[in-house]
Amino acid sequence: MTHYRFWSGLNTIGGNIVEVQTVQARVLCDFGLSVGGDAESSDEAMSELEFLLMTNQLPSIPYLYETESFKQIKLASVSKSTLETALFISHLHLDHMGGLCYLPEGTTVYLSSEAYRLYEALLKIGEEKPSKADIRPFEYGTEVQIGDITVTSKWSDHDTVGCSAFFIETEDLKLIHSGDVRLTGKYPERIADWVNEAKAWKPDVLLLEGTSFSFDEEKEDKIEPASEKELLQKWGELLQEDTDSIIFYNPYIRNIERIKNVAEETELYGRKMVFEPTYAEVLHAFYPEKKWRILENTLMDVKEYVKETVSLQELVQHPTHYVLQNSYKNNETIFHFDEGVYVHSNGEPLGDYDVRYAQLLELLEINHFSFVQMGTSGHASKKELLKIAEEIDAKQTIPWHTFKPEVFQQALTKKGLASFLPELNKYYSVKQKSGTV
Repeated sequence: MTHYRFWSGLNTIGGNIVEVQTVQARVLCDFGLSVGGDAESSDEAMSELEFLLMTNQLPSIPYLYETESFKQIKLASVSKSTLETALFISHLHLDHMGGLCYLPEGTTVYLSSEAYRLYEALLKIGEEKPSKADIRPFEYGTEVQIGDITVTSKWSDHDTVGCSAFFIETEDLKLIHSGDVRLTGKYPERIADWVNEAKAWKPDVLLLEGTSFSFDEEKEDKIEPASEKELLQKWGELLQEDTDSIIFYNPYIRNIERIKNVAEETELYGRKMVFEPTYAEVLHAFYPEKKWRILENTLMDVKEYVKETVSLQELVQHPTHYVLQNSYKNNETIFHFDEGVYVHSNGEPLGDYDVRYAQLLELLEINHFSFVQMGTSGHASKKELLKIAEEIDAKQTIPWHTFKPEVFQQALTKKGLASFLPELNKYYSVKQKSGTV
């Protein structure tokens, strides 16, 4: 009999990890850190991994980690495992993959080929920690066999490249892991395609992210712009309206398509986009035919993707000619300008829950920079999530990846869909509702 169980993510946004297990094998989907995770331990004798497990920033999954050196936690080590094991990562946001660097040698991890390319680029610029795991790319629609478990990836859409949904099948279970989904990006048809396939597949279980159900309607309605298309329109309007000062642009480095689109739009309106080398490096990994302007004093050596270098002095002297991509770690560049516009486009710090966010706002105010919030959600709305669930009509739809799973679950049942709220560290199956692990 196949069992599935939840290790984390039932009432949080991110950090959601589910396991499907048979007598031969097990598959884990996603392996992220809890939001706001801190890996620093005050106990120098304790490893970083053991500290994360003790503080529940990663779940204590038996037979997954090397635990022989642990000082306080007793947990079965990977060396004792008898099951063929693999992890599948839906996308490369930290709350879904930030734990990869803690996996031991010999662990098999699958990413889509696009996500794999992004992972390699992030490693190259130091935005990711290397992992001892065997990380393998897969192509969408192909079946990957892990013992007697079959995993088929479906091309999806989120605000990073290479996003996947997973169809997981065993002899007695059909389970879908939705990953994070949105219908306001450039590729809503990808969601429609796998939802139609799911409807025909008739799954026993649908695990559906419910980020939007974490917030009340008032906050949800305030998300602006509403789509990637609208974001580009707002960007164009800003470039037309503000002709008197430098514009700083702070995007999330993993949203590579948006960065490229904004850069192209900037050129159409007569300004030149200038990048930090790390961002240009990632852009080059996906658009090798293009060349980019680089801030001169940040470039260490000659790169083939450099169109030209632009000095900071040139930006100061002719601020209205440029847009400067500026990451938070380089925000001291603001001090060189008397005024400006700072556009925050889902870059770091990601939100007001991060103490750096308030620090950024204070810095901007002191230096006479106006602040413009120009991001957009990577998640489907409540109505869209309920429509997805209705279309698929699984035997059980389980809400997770939300602060308020009970609200999502109530909305599902009102639609006539079977749903329940699972518990952590319990096993579930089609024939047997639950039992303690």
